[in-house]
Amino acid sequence: MELNDNNKKTYIQIIIESLNKKYKVLNELMQITSRQKAIIDADSFDEDLFMETISLKQEQIDKLSELDRGFELVYDRIREDLKTNSKEYQSEITSLKELVTKITDLNIKLQALEKSNKPKLESRLANKRQSIKKSRLSNQTVTNYYKTMSGGQEAQSYFYDKKN
Repeated sequence: MELNDNNKKTYIQIIIESLNKKYKVLNELMQITSRQKAIIDADSFDEDLFMETISLKQEQIDKLSELDRGFELVYDRIREDLKTNSKEYQSEITSLKELVTKITDLNIKLQALEKSNKPKLESRLANKRQSIKKSRLSNQTVTNYYKTMSGGQEAQSYFYDKKN
């Protein structure tokens, strides 16, 4: 299917809009990840708040995937024309390159923040697991103690009667 100049310009605008939306979604992801960092770094770890941020991040990741699919579909239609007629679309190509650079920079910052959050979160979770383990052990010990004291469990005799 041969595209006319009007369709090509429309497709280029769609791609530019898609990249702008992607940049906004990445900004939102950056803010959510920063909130996660604050939650992880706080003195008391708020699990509910952290889980809420995970849900918000998933929504944004889904939006990114949708934008990427749409971008690919449209870009595939005009890729060859952009390459062969690059002088004709110089200003649009410049805009696209600037957007891709901004998106790449933001993506790198986001990945760095995620990478710094990961070990802190793992440490928090390990501490939480250890705390749960101690709590279970304490509960089990207390339960056994009360069973023994209330006669729920027969205590073994340690004395031997030598009368015959």
